[in-house]
Amino acid sequence: MTETTPAPEAAPAPPARAPEAAAPAAETAAETVAETAAVPRRRKLRAALRWTSAVLIFAALGGVTTYAVTRPERTKIPGLKTPDDGRWTFPPYALPKLPAGKPRPLNAGANPAGHHFVDVRSLLLPAPLTATAERNLPGKSGWLSVDSYLKLYSLAGDLAPFEKTALKDDGLRHIAAEGWTMPDGTRTEVYLLQYISSGHLQLSDVRGADLKGVTTNAPDNSVPSRSVPTDISVSAYAEVKPDAGDTRYAYAVAGDTLALIVQSRTGGPVPEVPFRQTVRLQAQLLG
Repeated sequence: MTETTPAPEAAPAPPARAPEAAAPAAETAAETVAETAAVPRRRKLRAALRWTSAVLIFAALGGVTTYAVTRPERTKIPGLKTPDDGRWTFPPYALPKLPAGKPRPLNAGANPAGHHFVDVRSLLLPAPLTATAERNLPGKSGWLSVDSYLKLYSLAGDLAPFEKTALKDDGLRHIAAEGWTMPDGTRTEVYLLQYISSGHLQLSDVRGADLKGVTTNAPDNSVPSRSVPTDISVSAYAEVKPDAGDTRYAYAVAGDTLALIVQSRTGGPVPEVPFRQTVRLQAQLLG
């Protein structure tokens, strides 16, 4: 008789979870997930707000810095040293007031003769702040004689009287002149020859004479035409070998007035930057 092996007893089934207990657990899990998701969102929001604030602060500071950098003089900015570019420091100046109803000299429609209706002595460029005034030139207090002006040129003894008569015949009215010397020895002379009209000035050939002491010269391109007002023509020259650089000069024609700017320096070249600056500023005053 075969012995029957009893079947193993089945493991008791786990008790069913009570519905009321499962619901709170689900709610707790949902809240945990929601809180976990909310934390990164809040962090991202706070980070975004911090970045936005930082951008606004830096933008504001950037604006202040730009204003601070553009407003003061270059050499007055703390912590920012700008090398000297060679320009001279001139005092503030402004064009003199025109008489009522009178046009500017370069207004071809209203002023075809190119008259300067102000005293041309008031149009002389003032000397730089560190300059020593030239006592032999009258400045704004008088007029230079034609004889004194002609001493600038290399004229034979018998030609000086002829040139003097020619200037008067060409309609020269008077000559304003001033000069100065800089600490580095650069000497500047400015002459303004005013004629009866721009047409009379064009007839004058004084620009064809050679300056005294300038043995050879060539066109000086350091004064570009774009640096002077429109309708003012400038012809610049520089001394070449054997005395290269000792003298630079330029003629500027503005209406009825011819300007001659001469810069010289004994024993060294005339700096290009202040020469260009002086010619440009004087041309602006004549415009």
